[in-house]
Amino acid sequence: MTAVRRVEHVMGTAVSFLVHADADVDVDVAMDEAVAWLHEVDDRFTTYRSGSEWLRYCAGQLAPGELHADIRHVLERTDQLTRATQGAFRIDADPNRCADPAAYVKGWAVQRAADILVAAGARGVCVNGGGDIAAWRIHGAWRIGIQDPFDASRVVAVVEVDCGAVATSGSYERGDHVFDPRTGAAARGLASVTVVGPDLGTADAYATAAFALGRDAPDLLRTLDGYGAFLVDDAGATETIGLPTAA
Repeated sequence: MTAVRRVEHVMGTAVSFLVHADADVDVDVAMDEAVAWLHEVDDRFTTYRSGSEWLRYCAGQLAPGELHADIRHVLERTDQLTRATQGAFRIDADPNRCADPAAYVKGWAVQRAADILVAAGARGVCVNGGGDIAAWRIHGAWRIGIQDPFDASRVVAVVEVDCGAVATSGSYERGDHVFDPRTGAAARGLASVTVVGPDLGTADAYATAAFALGRDAPDLLRTLDGYGAFLVDDAGATETIGLPTAA
């Protein structure tokens, strides 16, 4: 069995790949396909480069029938997630910017990149998109550390994932970029929220919603079937919800 590693700069972050596969699996071809997919998503959904399909949609320049299937999927799925979180997840939560689906799109794209590698015959896959991770393994589990939001050199917990996703939302890397849709102000009360579950796009959205709610996050997180969480509040206190492997 061989281990193949690669790092690709896309979607405004570094996406790292670690793939374990038998010698007869052409990992490089699958990796190229996964990377091409990530760049396609970046080009279609970016809000930082003018002329993207997403920005043209937001400007009213595209009729519904002209939208790519991926745009239609993201609109439908983010609407579902808004309802599932009782409005805590909203792509228009930042009152100073156009609607931005990144809190779902990045996880969704990284999850599909991992799925491409699994479908190619890999025996173990770990794709890390700026700290949000999609992982899969035939035997055993990946051990994934949760960073201390106050000290980048430490982890505050470890989760074990054999087939699933780990997504973290916080302000310690990018500053105030998550907004509480109830107030329109930057989220307060938590230093980080990590959500673990079967799908990275969904976990990413749930983590964003929980961070937006601040100290009200546990009420939402306890309602999310199949997803657990690890929270660190702004005073450094931790709470685990539905994650018996966190330690």
